Amino acid sequence: MGIELFDIEDAAEGDLRSVHGVMLAAQAVDRPDEVPVTFEALVGSMRTPPAGFGPRRYWVARRDGGIVAVAFVNLPDAENSHLALVTITVHPDLRRNGIGTAFLRDLLPRLEGRTVVEGWEITSGGAGEHWATSVGFRVVNTMVLQLLPVAEVDRTTWDVPVPAGYRVEDWAGAAPDAMLESFARARNALRDAPFGEIDFQAPLWTADRVREAEADLRARGVEQRVAVAVHEESGDVVGVTEVEVRPHRPHWASQRETSVLHAHRGHGLGRCVKAHMARRLTADRPDIDRFYTTTSADNTHMIRVNEAIGYRTVRTQVSVKQDVVVLTLGGTQ
Repeated sequence: MGIELFDIEDAAEGDLRSVHGVMLAAQAVDRPDEVPVTFEALVGSMRTPPAGFGPRRYWVARRDGGIVAVAFVNLPDAENSHLALVTITVHPDLRRNGIGTAFLRDLLPRLEGRTVVEGWEITSGGAGEHWATSVGFRVVNTMVLQLLPVAEVDRTTWDVPVPAGYRVEDWAGAAPDAMLESFARARNALRDAPFGEIDFQAPLWTADRVREAEADLRARGVEQRVAVAVHEESGDVVGVTEVEVRPHRPHWASQRETSVLHAHRGHGLGRCVKAHMARRLTADRPDIDRFYTTTSADNTHMIRVNEAIGYRTVRTQVSVKQDVVVLTLGGTQ
């Protein structure tokens, strides 16, 4: 078996089709409740991966010339420059042959000095979790994947009044200059949310960092929508929800962060801005047919907020982590 870096931009179509075959076969076994990923959607997602997690590298494992496994490796920066986010997918027909373990061992020295590896969005109780724990990872968080199917939802659940003393505003793309500083501060409320024992830290937002992130999304062709709760007395942004619509799946809305500053919690602002976002985005983009989001299983409040506006839980997922040195030694420490 040979392992090699995979250049998504220069890859031959035959290799891209092989990667799609591996991912599609794995999805059918590991996440049968999902809509099967199309070739175009997979390649699009690989060329435009989610923002905020650093550059992404792709690796493939070949056996007898054919691609049998794929690795996605994100290398975050700033607060997370010690961390590598790794997902290894082996074709289901070839599992339990040591391919995933050999792939991981080969990748570890190629992680550019990162000291901790984390893996996310692993189906709870599935083959991926069993493999990860067998090679030395430990489970450090549990998440729920929630789906809001637009055609099936009762839209009256989106008729949430704005609490007294606040107003809701929204925008697409760049935040208004007048709100930029308080918007950055409000986004930092996410750092209080429960995420188990994962090492990944939410960004420490500043006005400059917000502008950099907005520019990155524009460069990726991602449509960013934001709804905020504004405290009337101070004029400050105190609650935020953000949604992304990515070019490879233009009918899906990815619900990203929702946060409310601690001093303004207890008024229902999280539900208010999320409901406003659902109404506004579907009015502007009637082609949107679903929203999806992940929430820590410990964050029972946000799960209830999501359910109140039509989300339903479709799968439980786990996150795993381990030090590179422990994995290198075979998970024996």
